[in-house]
Amino acid sequence: MQRMPAAAQLGGMCASDYASSSHRGQPRRPLPREVCMKVRSLLKFLLLLVLALTAVGAASARDDKNAPEYPNTKREQPKNDLRSEREQRMLQAGFNALNKNDDAKATDELNKVLKDSSSKYAKAMALRGLAQVQMNAGNNKAAVPLLQQSLDLNSLPNNDYFNTMLTIAQLQAQDEQWQPALATLQKWMTEGGKQSGDAYALEGNIYYRLNQYQNAVGAMKQALALKPDAPDSWNQLLMASYFGLNDYAEAAKLEEAVVAKNPNDKAAVKNLVSVYIQAKEPDKALKVMAAAKARGLYTSNDDYINLAKMYLYIGQNQDNPKPDALQAAGVVQDGLSKNIVTPSLEAYKLLGDAYYVAGEQDKAMSAWTKASPYAKDGEMDFLRGQLLIQDQKFTEGRSLMQTALKRGVKRVGAAWALIGNADLALKDRKAAMAAFEKAAQDPETHAAAEKVLKQLRGGRK
Repeated sequence: MQRMPAAAQLGGMCASDYASSSHRGQPRRPLPREVCMKVRSLLKFLLLLVLALTAVGAASARDDKNAPEYPNTKREQPKNDLRSEREQRMLQAGFNALNKNDDAKATDELNKVLKDSSSKYAKAMALRGLAQVQMNAGNNKAAVPLLQQSLDLNSLPNNDYFNTMLTIAQLQAQDEQWQPALATLQKWMTEGGKQSGDAYALEGNIYYRLNQYQNAVGAMKQALALKPDAPDSWNQLLMASYFGLNDYAEAAKLEEAVVAKNPNDKAAVKNLVSVYIQAKEPDKALKVMAAAKARGLYTSNDDYINLAKMYLYIGQNQDNPKPDALQAAGVVQDGLSKNIVTPSLEAYKLLGDAYYVAGEQDKAMSAWTKASPYAKDGEMDFLRGQLLIQDQKFTEGRSLMQTALKRGVKRVGAAWALIGNADLALKDRKAAMAAFEKAAQDPETHAAAEKVLKQLRGGRK
């Protein structure tokens, strides 16, 4: 007969489970699925740089007043060829309409500039304005070729030229055109000669999306170095990149710093727990979780259940599982008493599992009994019946196992075999043979059941 499981499995396996090791001959317990939290979703931090569609006045005055944003570029700034006052008024009319959110009029006016103006500068600015109209309408894909045409005229001053190029990279990234976005961005970096934390963050995002995690790490480090007050999403992207490299030690350092700075940030605490689990350091994860509960951060049913599961996981993989298993039971009981943990199959089953691992079978039976009414099948009755039969309470155990079969169990053959064992102990040979014949129909228990039947048919018990 198969031995009583230490406790029913609490959840699915995580990427970093310890399935190969064991404790006292029993399969090592998988980490609870609920505790295997993914790094929280990366915040969308691609902020579109709004095109500087300022009013166009006298070209020479406008250019002289603009401080160079790209002082290190080797691009020779072209001379402004917009000389006609009429064409200046046409372009100004388009921008005035755009600034008033009259996109229809702006489109008409700017298209007139494209049609009638002989100035490359005016046409480039008109194309930028038309691109802004498309972006206002949420049609970023249509804006990109307009902006590219604006660049191709090679008539914009350096500030407008390189800002337009950066905007193209951002729009391509927003459209998940990662390779084109990377090419455009790196051209901007090379030709513009400018270092920007935002640009490196964009590059890091693109590398991450391309699964080039080492490059993403390098880009994000440069981004953070250039912008110490960067948003939290940048650190999250760096941490996610370390995850991509399976470098959980570095990821942990980042999240440890976040938690140290904001110990009451529950999301950061959960993230750090996830990192430790991925790093195969469940003891550290448990320490963080227990400290969070002590600080009052754990206030929900899931918080308590996950903490209890982690205690139970740690305990079951110790030579002496009782202390941690009792801690698990204590967390569930505490939650139930405070009306934080909702009475449910999960809660009472977990409570029973914890007491069973701690060696307190009476309390385990009590908890599993409370769990049974919440169950949709007979699995809890199976556990209770198995425990009773092992404790030589054969009549009660057989009755519960029969109830389990009526309600439905996964291991039908094992249930019949246990009933057969109870029947033998109660000296009901005929009932035992009938039970083992049922067990023999299940592939899991066929061989063992046939062996018992052979003995019974031969006149031996």
